[in-house]
Amino acid sequence: MALDDSKVSTELNLALSIPYSERYRALDLNEGFYPSNNEWELVIRYFGSLENISEIIPFVYTELFNGYAVIRISEEYIAELSNLPQIIFIDKPKSIYFQQEFLSIGELESTACFNLINYNDTRYTGKGVLVCVIDSGINYRHPEFLDNNRTVIYEIWDQNIDGNPPPDMNIGSVFTEEDINAFISSGNIGNLDIADDNTSHGTGVAGIIHRLVPDASLLIVKLRENYSQSISRTTSIMLGVTYAIRKSMELGLPLVINISFGNNYGDHDSDAIIEKYIDSVAGLSKLSIVTGMGNEGATSRHAEFILRDRSWYQEEFLVSRYETAINIQIWRDFVDRVDISLINPNGIELGPFNIYLETMKYNVNNMNIFVLNGYPTPVNRYQETYISIIPTDSFLQEGIWKIKFYPKNIINGRINIWLPVASSTSSELKFLRPSEFTTMTIPATSRSIISVGAFNQNNLNYAAFSGRGYTVSNDIKPDISAPGVNIEVPAADGGYNIVSGTSFSAPFVSAACAVLMEYGITEGNDPFLYGEKLKEYLIRGSKKLPNPDPVPNEKIGWGVLCIADSIPDFI
Repeated sequence: MALDDSKVSTELNLALSIPYSERYRALDLNEGFYPSNNEWELVIRYFGSLENISEIIPFVYTELFNGYAVIRISEEYIAELSNLPQIIFIDKPKSIYFQQEFLSIGELESTACFNLINYNDTRYTGKGVLVCVIDSGINYRHPEFLDNNRTVIYEIWDQNIDGNPPPDMNIGSVFTEEDINAFISSGNIGNLDIADDNTSHGTGVAGIIHRLVPDASLLIVKLRENYSQSISRTTSIMLGVTYAIRKSMELGLPLVINISFGNNYGDHDSDAIIEKYIDSVAGLSKLSIVTGMGNEGATSRHAEFILRDRSWYQEEFLVSRYETAINIQIWRDFVDRVDISLINPNGIELGPFNIYLETMKYNVNNMNIFVLNGYPTPVNRYQETYISIIPTDSFLQEGIWKIKFYPKNIINGRINIWLPVASSTSSELKFLRPSEFTTMTIPATSRSIISVGAFNQNNLNYAAFSGRGYTVSNDIKPDISAPGVNIEVPAADGGYNIVSGTSFSAPFVSAACAVLMEYGITEGNDPFLYGEKLKEYLIRGSKKLPNPDPVPNEKIGWGVLCIADSIPDFI
């Protein structure tokens, strides 16, 4: 049975058309595939009963909210699944990466340099609010997370240790406050420690939140680890979001979710499957979700231009030595008809890529190049051309590559191109005429998320690494900015690190959300102070940096965080 292309993402369609013997060398195309049993982890949108669907075609599933599910299915059944009328859309997981600019490891004796949220009434400590950190784990034994040698953590879901998964989930184990205290008392739990944080990233993010709102109930999700360059995948985040919302419903507590990860895959207009899911669940609970804008502001990984009716136009990008594999996404309006070619550093032109929904393969200079032109899907109105460049030996051909555009019939003409995020590649990779804007990572473009940029709190300047807005349809992003340069945080080794990045700007805003929720919901001043309303209070209280740029702007959004002016009593 043939794959129903109209229901399948371009990336998954391309991945399924390439044999594993070639695909495993690609960047991201193999994400979600388990070669030992020829299975894929996928995200589906559906209607009806998952149980009934799984009786027609065998797969293991975890039901999410609102007609979404994460499934595990043999590759041989995917085409049949795509042809079922109950299936709306199928996508593969995307790799996700830290929004961390740099990390200097070293033990510090003082936390005096840490910049707390400044507000006038110190009685707000997050009491009665659940704050979930979806990240790389936590060193729960660190003194920052202990009170009289007892944990301050409410619960941990470690997605990597099987045995006791949350209700309606099929991976990982949940460890309660009592479990964690027992592990602390015993000194060890054998050869494997729960929520072990090999990167210190999650420990640092949770440390910022706990310092600012020490009475909030801290919920930790340690994401399932990848065996690739990325830290985890989007499906693991979607599962974490679902778990946190169900826990808040169970406890009857308002919820803040902090996500300090991102990637470049998508049209940057809130249409990625993880963003669609986040937007769909935003109203299910008294919920605010916060993420950083990413650190792609100065990496030259985005190009944008308006294509006119002319003979041709080209964009150039540099591939330097020792690059192992890359992918390129080209997004445009479906009304525009344009042919695309790729020119390697030797001047060999491949294309034009004017075949649709059929994989085109080229071999040149010891590289396999796969191209697929997609169509709009039920969840995305834009058209994508996905190019995967894979070496047959060790590395890609270095030098200046060109993407050439041949206009056929241009109505809108706006073209956006993204290279992979900087942390996913092994060497310098950049456009020669980049756009510094629309460089936020996904899911920051989600309309329901509070997207956070970084500023340097030490000199009150914008942090150049911080991802910039707006979205493709000119929605204002970031929503707000927060401190993100040289922040001291607890480390997984028991000491402290100095860190920068929007990864560590986001938890400032997550803590601010907890303060507003405590004021509004816990204390009964405003039971609806969450979600879009809470975002507007943060925006109203924000301040300009001391520069002439008007707000909102693509760098800091509406301004920088000022919780004192966001609490309604002080407005």
